[in-house]
Amino acid sequence: MPAGRIEQLTTWIDELNQRLTRLVEHHAPQLPVPVGIGPDSAVTPLITMGTIPNG
Repeated sequence: MPAGRIEQLTTWIDELNQRLTRLVEHHAPQLPVPVGIGPDSAVTPLITMGTIPNG
């Protein structure tokens, strides 16, 4: 895979992780700190429960 594509995908992943972090901080700020789970794990039950709006 060309280095440019790897860099592009890495940037995309970083942006998505930042977005997930903001969503978790907004909808369930209690999860990351005391429970100690990351945004990628915290967002799964939030999506399942339907508490994150589309977009």
